[in-house]
Amino acid sequence: MNWFQGTLLFLSLFFAGSIGDLRAETELADEIPKEQPKTPSTEEERKGLEKKELSEMEAEAEEEAEAKKKEAPTDERIQIFGWKEWVKVGTQADVMRAKLDSGARTSSLHAENVEEFERDGDKWVRFSVKNPRKENAKSVLVKAPVQRIAKVKNTDGSIERRYVVKLGFSIGERQLREEFTLNDRTGLTCPILIGRNALRHLGFVDCSRVDLAPQKAYK
Repeated sequence: MNWFQGTLLFLSLFFAGSIGDLRAETELADEIPKEQPKTPSTEEERKGLEKKELSEMEAEAEEEAEAKKKEAPTDERIQIFGWKEWVKVGTQADVMRAKLDSGARTSSLHAENVEEFERDGDKWVRFSVKNPRKENAKSVLVKAPVQRIAKVKNTDGSIERRYVVKLGFSIGERQLREEFTLNDRTGLTCPILIGRNALRHLGFVDCSRVDLAPQKAYK
Protein backbone atom coordinates (compact mmCIF):
# COMPACT_ATOMS: atom_id res chain seq x y z
CA MET A 1 0.00 0.00 0.00
CA ASN A 2 1.49 3.28 -1.05
CA TRP A 3 0.97 6.65 0.63
CA PHE A 4 -1.88 7.67 -1.72
CA GLN A 5 -3.95 4.60 -0.94
CA GLY A 6 -3.34 5.11 2.78
CA THR A 7 -4.59 8.66 2.60
CA LEU A 8 -7.83 7.57 0.86
CA LEU A 9 -8.41 4.89 3.51
CA PHE A 10 -7.97 7.44 6.32
CA LEU A 11 -10.39 9.91 4.78
CA SER A 12 -13.02 7.19 4.23
CA LEU A 13 -12.85 6.10 7.87
CA PHE A 14 -13.04 9.72 9.08
CA PHE A 15 -16.16 10.60 7.08
CA ALA A 16 -17.85 7.35 7.96
CA GLY A 17 -17.43 8.11 11.65
CA SER A 18 -18.79 11.64 11.29
CA ILE A 19 -21.88 10.46 9.44
CA GLY A 20 -22.47 7.83 12.09
CA ASP A 21 -22.30 10.43 14.91
CA LEU A 22 -24.71 12.71 13.05
CA ARG A 23 -27.16 9.84 12.51
CA ALA A 24 -26.96 8.93 16.19
CA GLU A 25 -27.69 12.52 17.23
CA THR A 26 -30.69 12.65 14.88
CA GLU A 27 -32.11 9.38 16.22
CA LEU A 28 -31.62 10.62 19.78
CA ALA A 29 -33.52 13.85 19.00
CA ASP A 30 -36.40 11.86 17.56
CA GLU A 31 -36.64 9.83 20.73
CA ILE A 32 -37.02 12.96 22.94
CA PRO A 33 -40.79 13.45 23.48
CA LYS A 34 -42.18 16.75 22.20
CA GLU A 35 -43.67 19.15 24.73
CA GLN A 36 -47.40 18.50 25.07
CA PRO A 37 -50.01 21.21 25.76
CA LYS A 38 -50.31 21.88 29.42
CA THR A 39 -53.47 20.49 30.92
CA PRO A 40 -54.96 21.71 34.16
CA SER A 41 -53.70 19.56 36.96
CA THR A 42 -56.43 20.32 39.48
CA GLU A 43 -60.22 20.64 39.40
CA GLU A 44 -59.96 24.31 40.37
CA GLU A 45 -57.66 25.05 37.43
CA ARG A 46 -60.01 23.19 35.05
CA LYS A 47 -63.05 25.15 36.26
CA GLY A 48 -61.13 28.40 36.02
CA LEU A 49 -60.15 27.65 32.42
CA GLU A 50 -63.73 26.76 31.48
CA LYS A 51 -65.01 29.96 33.10
CA LYS A 52 -62.48 32.05 31.16
CA GLU A 53 -63.48 30.42 27.86
CA LEU A 54 -67.19 30.96 28.67
CA SER A 55 -66.58 34.65 29.47
CA GLU A 56 -64.75 35.14 26.17
CA MET A 57 -67.63 33.50 24.26
CA GLU A 58 -70.20 35.67 26.04
CA ALA A 59 -68.18 38.80 25.27
CA GLU A 60 -68.00 37.87 21.57
CA ALA A 61 -71.76 37.18 21.50
CA GLU A 62 -72.49 40.58 23.09
CA GLU A 63 -70.25 42.38 20.59
CA GLU A 64 -71.99 40.62 17.70
CA ALA A 65 -75.43 41.49 19.06
CA GLU A 66 -74.45 45.17 19.47
CA ALA A 67 -73.12 45.28 15.91
CA LYS A 68 -76.37 43.84 14.54
CA LYS A 69 -78.39 46.30 16.63
CA LYS A 70 -76.49 49.25 15.14
CA GLU A 71 -76.92 47.96 11.59
CA ALA A 72 -80.67 47.25 11.93
CA PRO A 73 -83.09 50.17 11.39
CA THR A 74 -84.94 51.31 14.52
CA ASP A 75 -88.34 51.13 12.86
CA GLU A 76 -89.02 49.75 9.40
CA ARG A 77 -92.75 50.57 9.52
CA ILE A 78 -94.13 53.18 7.13
CA GLN A 79 -97.38 54.88 8.07
CA ILE A 80 -100.40 54.77 5.76
CA PHE A 81 -102.79 57.72 5.52
CA GLY A 82 -106.23 57.95 4.01
CA TRP A 83 -106.97 60.28 1.11
CA LYS A 84 -108.76 62.53 3.61
CA GLU A 85 -107.36 63.37 7.03
CA TRP A 86 -107.71 66.04 9.72
CA VAL A 87 -104.86 68.58 9.69
CA LYS A 88 -103.98 71.42 12.04
CA VAL A 89 -101.93 74.31 10.66
CA GLY A 90 -99.84 76.04 13.29
CA THR A 91 -100.81 75.81 16.94
CA GLN A 92 -103.86 78.09 17.20
CA ALA A 93 -105.98 77.36 14.13
CA ASP A 94 -108.81 74.86 14.20
CA VAL A 95 -108.35 71.35 12.88
CA MET A 96 -109.55 71.30 9.27
CA ARG A 97 -110.27 68.68 6.64
CA ALA A 98 -107.41 68.02 4.26
CA LYS A 99 -107.18 66.14 0.99
CA LEU A 100 -103.99 64.19 0.37
CA ASP A 101 -103.36 64.53 -3.34
CA SER A 102 -100.25 63.17 -5.07
CA GLY A 103 -101.37 64.90 -8.25
CA ALA A 104 -100.44 68.29 -6.78
CA ARG A 105 -96.82 69.15 -6.18
CA THR A 106 -97.21 71.94 -3.59
CA SER A 107 -99.66 71.92 -0.70
CA SER A 108 -102.41 74.54 -0.62
CA LEU A 109 -104.19 76.36 2.22
CA HIS A 110 -107.40 78.37 2.31
CA ALA A 111 -106.41 81.93 3.27
CA GLU A 112 -108.52 85.06 3.69
CA ASN A 113 -107.60 88.77 3.73
CA VAL A 114 -104.18 88.15 2.19
CA GLU A 115 -102.01 91.28 2.37
CA GLU A 116 -98.38 91.79 1.40
CA PHE A 117 -96.02 93.94 3.48
CA GLU A 118 -92.29 94.51 3.95
CA ARG A 119 -90.19 93.65 6.98
CA ASP A 120 -86.45 94.41 7.19
CA GLY A 121 -86.32 94.71 3.41
CA ASP A 122 -87.93 91.28 2.86
CA LYS A 123 -91.33 90.52 1.40
CA TRP A 124 -93.83 89.19 3.93
CA VAL A 125 -97.53 88.38 3.86
CA ARG A 126 -100.26 88.45 6.49
CA PHE A 127 -103.47 86.43 6.15
CA SER A 128 -106.24 84.78 8.14
CA VAL A 129 -106.58 81.02 8.56
CA LYS A 130 -110.22 80.02 8.95
CA ASN A 131 -112.35 77.00 8.16
CA PRO A 132 -114.78 78.24 5.48
CA ARG A 133 -117.05 75.23 5.92
CA LYS A 134 -117.71 75.86 9.60
CA GLU A 135 -120.07 78.52 10.92
CA ASN A 136 -118.60 80.86 13.53
CA ALA A 137 -115.16 79.33 12.89
CA LYS A 138 -112.21 80.85 14.71
CA SER A 139 -110.02 83.12 12.57
CA VAL A 140 -106.27 83.15 13.25
CA LEU A 141 -103.96 85.87 11.90
CA VAL A 142 -100.71 84.51 10.46
CA LYS A 143 -97.62 86.41 9.31
CA ALA A 144 -94.93 84.66 7.28
CA PRO A 145 -92.10 85.55 4.87
CA VAL A 146 -92.86 84.95 1.21
CA GLN A 147 -90.83 82.06 -0.17
CA ARG A 148 -91.76 82.70 -3.79
CA ILE A 149 -94.65 83.54 -6.10
CA ALA A 150 -96.19 80.52 -7.85
CA LYS A 151 -98.00 80.72 -11.17
CA VAL A 152 -100.93 78.31 -11.14
CA LYS A 153 -103.06 77.45 -14.17
CA ASN A 154 -106.77 77.29 -13.34
CA THR A 155 -109.28 74.93 -14.93
CA ASP A 156 -110.50 77.72 -17.22
CA GLY A 157 -106.98 78.21 -18.57
CA SER A 158 -106.24 81.45 -16.73
CA ILE A 159 -102.96 81.95 -14.85
CA GLU A 160 -103.14 82.95 -11.19
CA ARG A 161 -100.26 84.21 -9.07
CA ARG A 162 -100.20 82.84 -5.53
CA TYR A 163 -97.99 83.54 -2.55
CA VAL A 164 -96.01 80.58 -1.24
CA VAL A 165 -95.17 80.46 2.48
CA LYS A 166 -93.65 77.80 4.69
CA LEU A 167 -95.86 76.68 7.59
CA GLY A 168 -95.79 73.99 10.24
CA PHE A 169 -98.67 71.55 10.43
CA SER A 170 -99.61 68.33 12.20
CA ILE A 171 -101.41 65.26 10.92
CA GLY A 172 -101.99 62.49 13.42
CA GLU A 173 -98.82 62.33 15.50
CA ARG A 174 -96.65 63.63 12.69
CA GLN A 175 -95.42 67.23 12.58
CA LEU A 176 -93.94 68.73 9.44
CA ARG A 177 -93.02 72.10 7.96
CA GLU A 178 -93.76 72.52 4.27
CA GLU A 179 -94.58 75.11 1.62
CA PHE A 180 -98.22 76.12 1.06
CA THR A 181 -99.75 78.24 -1.65
CA LEU A 182 -102.34 80.67 -0.30
CA ASN A 183 -105.62 80.26 -2.12
CA ASP A 184 -109.34 80.83 -1.81
CA ARG A 185 -110.69 77.29 -1.37
CA THR A 186 -114.20 78.28 -0.28
CA GLY A 187 -115.92 76.28 -3.00
CA LEU A 188 -113.74 73.19 -2.54
CA THR A 189 -114.42 70.19 -0.33
CA CYS A 190 -111.30 70.56 1.81
CA PRO A 191 -109.74 73.84 3.04
CA ILE A 192 -106.32 72.18 2.92
CA LEU A 193 -104.59 70.17 0.21
CA ILE A 194 -101.43 68.19 1.02
CA GLY A 195 -99.29 67.76 -2.11
CA ARG A 196 -96.57 65.26 -2.93
CA ASN A 197 -93.72 67.46 -1.62
CA ALA A 198 -95.15 66.82 1.83
CA LEU A 199 -96.43 63.31 1.12
CA ARG A 200 -92.94 62.01 0.41
CA HIS A 201 -92.10 62.69 4.08
CA LEU A 202 -95.33 61.20 5.41
CA GLY A 203 -95.67 57.74 3.90
CA PHE A 204 -98.27 55.98 1.76
CA VAL A 205 -101.77 57.11 0.85
CA ASP A 206 -104.62 54.60 0.60
CA CYS A 207 -107.08 56.19 -1.84
CA SER A 208 -109.86 53.81 -0.74
CA ARG A 209 -109.95 54.87 2.92
CA VAL A 210 -110.06 58.00 5.08
CA ASP A 211 -108.90 58.98 8.57
CA LEU A 212 -106.17 56.39 9.03
CA ALA A 213 -103.84 58.72 10.96
CA PRO A 214 -105.63 58.28 14.34
CA GLN A 215 -105.70 54.52 13.78
CA LYS A 216 -101.91 54.45 13.29
CA ALA A 217 -102.07 52.16 10.27
CA TYR A 218 -98.66 50.93 9.12
CA LYS A 219 -97.24 48.96 6.22
